Amino acid sequence: MPTNSKEKIGVILLSMGGPDSIEDITSFLFNIFSDRAIIRLPGGALFQKPFAWMISRLRTKKVQDHYTLIGGKSPLVKWTEAQGRLIERQLKKESIEVHCYAGMRYFRPMTENAIKQAHADGCRRILFLPMYPQYSTATTGSSFLVARDTLRALPGVSATFISDFHDNPDYAGLMGEYIEKNIAKNDVLLFSAHSLPQKFVDEGDPYVDQVKKTAALAAGERPYFISFQSRSGPVTWVGPDTIDETKRLLNETSGGIFVVPISFVCDHIETLYEIDIELPQLMGESGSKRIRRMPMFNDDPRFAEVLAGIIKQNLISHE
Repeated sequence: MPTNSKEKIGVILLSMGGPDSIEDITSFLFNIFSDRAIIRLPGGALFQKPFAWMISRLRTKKVQDHYTLIGGKSPLVKWTEAQGRLIERQLKKESIEVHCYAGMRYFRPMTENAIKQAHADGCRRILFLPMYPQYSTATTGSSFLVARDTLRALPGVSATFISDFHDNPDYAGLMGEYIEKNIAKNDVLLFSAHSLPQKFVDEGDPYVDQVKKTAALAAGERPYFISFQSRSGPVTWVGPDTIDETKRLLNETSGGIFVVPISFVCDHIETLYEIDIELPQLMGESGSKRIRRMPMFNDDPRFAEVLAGIIKQNLISHE
């Protein structure tokens, strides 16, 4: 049992990451567009980085404007590290000692550096837990590729990869509690997930099906709708788009729209700007007053209990 093990256990909390400052945004965008697991720019791998550099430079000013409106940087690392500390405390109550590290895919602290730090700290058993509830090759899959590549150079490490927790009953139950506590009587329930190029789904990516499963579990008996946000680039994306769906629902109903960011667990640019600022602006003065968003888990200890339970279950099952 893990409670009796003398192994030093590390937990890498995987996420996308975000810029630490306005000046970091070009580098952050370059890291994203350089990843062929998520974006395959024309010309093959040889031309990926030159194209990535060009696109990131072209988009920097616009993205800088967005981040300026939410405080000049991403809070994603802050919330991930806060959850890590809460997870450590929760598991320590159960006589399980783990050391949590934030591992970001596209900015500091990078996933590979988090793994190396865990190894340097003496962790020879490492669990990888994505902060993406639903699995996609473009998010969790990309982070796993980096993790496995980094582990090849580190001797004696036992690794466990937790692919997702989209249908975990405690996670869905907590989201359901958040919905019931914050939704108004006449609100329409709209789940909004980060979109995905349709070709990923056509190739078998489970993300969209998992989003639908999470929504069904969290909504319970409530009627609901699902939409997708954060589209970019001239490819076909999974829909319906959150902006279009919000317009439709505002026109077809008299109540408010209660937006639940279903593929995120803490605040970052997609919640603080896209949903809180951009979406209301696009709906006009009357429509903006009818839109509200569910608060994110951020540093809620109850979410840490959910994650601690997932970690404990995986530790036991891999004994």
